[in-house]
Amino acid sequence: MKQKVIDSHLHVLKKRNFNRTIYESAGFLYPEDTPINNLVMWLKGAGVERAIIMGQDMSRIWDSTCGEDYVLDCCNKYPDYFLALASIEPINKYGRFNKPALEYFEKAIENYGFKGILLTPPYGQYSLDDPEVYPFYMKAIELDAIVQFHCCAQLGPIILAPFRYVSYEALNNVLVNFHEMKVVVEHINYPWYEELFFMMACNENVYADIAMTYKRPINLCWNLVKAKEYGVIDRIMYASDYWVAGQGIFSGDPGKDMEEWIELIRNGIKNIAEKCGWPKFSNEDIDGILYLNAAKLYKII
Repeated sequence: MKQKVIDSHLHVLKKRNFNRTIYESAGFLYPEDTPINNLVMWLKGAGVERAIIMGQDMSRIWDSTCGEDYVLDCCNKYPDYFLALASIEPINKYGRFNKPALEYFEKAIENYGFKGILLTPPYGQYSLDDPEVYPFYMKAIELDAIVQFHCCAQLGPIILAPFRYVSYEALNNVLVNFHEMKVVVEHINYPWYEELFFMMACNENVYADIAMTYKRPINLCWNLVKAKEYGVIDRIMYASDYWVAGQGIFSGDPGKDMEEWIELIRNGIKNIAEKCGWPKFSNEDIDGILYLNAAKLYKII
C-alpha cells in the first residue's frame, strides 16, 4: 500500500492577471491559465490526497498576480481537496505599509477559510524584516495563520531574486521577533540549507518544503540527511511547486513529473543514502515528508 501524499505548495493562475509587456521584456514566457481539472487529475494520478494552493502576488514590481479570485474559485470547486494560502505584497508601490493587503489577509482567513499567506520578498524587492511588514506577522499570530516565505535565491534569472532580498539573516530576525508565528520556508531556503536547519532546530514552529530540489537528487538526499541530523526532518514537506506545464521544472506531462518526484522521496533517497554510506531514512521519515508533517501543520485529519 502506497503512503499518503500531501502537496504542500503549488500555484494556480489566470494569465489575464499578468502584465504581458513587463513579463516578456524580462525574458519570461507569458503563462497559460491553470487547467484546474487537469491539475487535479495529475495530482490524484500521482497519489496526492490533498494540496495547498496559492497564487503569487507580484504587483509591486512586476504589475502581475496569479489572481486571488481564481484561487478562491478553485477552493470552492474542490472544497474537500484544496486548502489555500492568500498571496499579498505587504509593501505598496511607494514603499509604504500596504493596508488594503492586510485587510484582504484578514478577510481571506476569516471569510474564505484560507490557512495563511504567501510572501515573496525577492519578487517584491523588500526585506522580510522591514518593520512595514511586521503588522502582517502580528496579524498572522492573532489569526493563528501560517506565513509562507519564498526567501531563497533563484537558480536561473537572478533578476527574480536579488541577493539583498533573500537574506537568511533577515529571516532569523523575523523568527527571533515573532518566535510563536507558524512559518513555512520554501525550497529549503536554497542554497542556505544548513542555516535554515539551524533556525528550525531553534524554533519548532518553522517548517520547510523541498519544492524544486528533485533535479539534483544526491544534493537533496544529502540535505535531508542533514535535516535528520539536526532533528528537523519531522518538519520537512513534499511540494511540487506546480506553475505551468512546459515551463521551469515542469515538462509537458506534469503528472509524470509528480510521480517521479514522489517516487524519489518514497524510495530513491533511501537507495542514494545506502550507496553513499549515509544515515538511513526510516519509513517514519518518509511518511512524514510525504504526508504527516503537512497534515500536522495544516491540521488535516
